[in-house]
Amino acid sequence: MDKPISDAERLAALRDKINEDTVRTVIHAMLYLMRDHADLQTKQPLIDIIRQLIQKVVIVSTPGRQPLALEVHGRIASILAAMEAAQMMEAKFKAMVDQDVLARQLSGELGTEDKKQKLLDRYGEELIRKYLAWEDLQF
Repeated sequence: MDKPISDAERLAALRDKINEDTVRTVIHAMLYLMRDHADLQTKQPLIDIIRQLIQKVVIVSTPGRQPLALEVHGRIASILAAMEAAQMMEAKFKAMVDQDVLARQLSGELGTEDKKQKLLDRYGEELIRKYLAWEDLQF
C-alpha cells in the first residue's frame, strides 16, 4: 500500500513541475522565434498555443487623454486573474501572521525564540496547505 503524500511533498512536486526560470526561458525562446527568427512551420505551433489562450483582445477608450486600455478575454485572462487572487490571499495571510506574532510577542506569550519558531513553523505549514488549495482554485 502506498504511503500518503504530505502537503509539503505535494507542494515540492508542484514547484518542481513549474519552475519559474524554466517558464521564463521558454517564453523568451518563444518570443525570439516569433520575431522573424523562424520559418512559418516552426512558428505555427506557437501561434496555435497563443490562440488557445487568447480568445480576443478588445481596445477600450478611456476618458480624457488617458491611453487606450486593452481587455484580454480567454483562458489567459482567467489564469492571470487566479494568479492575482492567490497573490492577494497570500499577502493577506502574511499580514495576519505578522499581526498575530506581534500581538503574541507584546503579550509575552512568545517568551523564547523556540516558542516563536514553533508558531512560525505552524503558520508555514498552514501556508503550504493554503497554497495547495489556491492551486486547486486556479485550474
